[in-house]
Amino acid sequence: MRGPAPGAATAGGELSRPTGDTELYLGGNTAPVLTRAAPAGDFTVETELHLASGPADQQAGLVLYGGDDRFFKLVHAVLPVAHTAGKVTHVTEFAKEGARPTTSPPQPVAYGPMFGGPAAGTLWMRLSYHADTAGNEHEVRAATSTDGTHRTRTGVWTLPREPGQALGIGLVSMNSAGATARFSYLRTYRN
Repeated sequence: MRGPAPGAATAGGELSRPTGDTELYLGGNTAPVLTRAAPAGDFTVETELHLASGPADQQAGLVLYGGDDRFFKLVHAVLPVAHTAGKVTHVTEFAKEGARPTTSPPQPVAYGPMFGGPAAGTLWMRLSYHADTAGNEHEVRAATSTDGTHRTRTGVWTLPREPGQALGIGLVSMNSAGATARFSYLRTYRN
């Protein structure tokens, strides 16, 4: 989506993507999203991410992408710390964006984050997708690891399934310039 990310390159078996002053959030959808089709049925997608930190506000990671206002996102986020100029904190953020027709009044697009396990310079990220046919929902569970073996489960988000709208698997590197994300692999497994 939105063409190749400026500065993206491959070398040594890794995909390198600098963070940019772009966004994937409500009405400000400017971030390049590298996507591919997801397999039919239930699956898990995993990547190993190395994020060389710069100043605050970078994000890089995985998305299950059905459009700019319909996605699940698991990212390593570098956030500014309030009241301490120049200080940052590293977190894992698992978020969703989509319509909330059951709210009063109904919201055409809403964004909801939750924060998960610890972040590190190298982070293994995993999204597990389940097609909940009984509830007619996309159900996604997130997990991260700082050692590639022990995983911290973050939580589960759901979105209503819409006819003819599949979710694709994607990678993002965005929010503000100043860091480089390196993806060592992207693997998909059937559940």
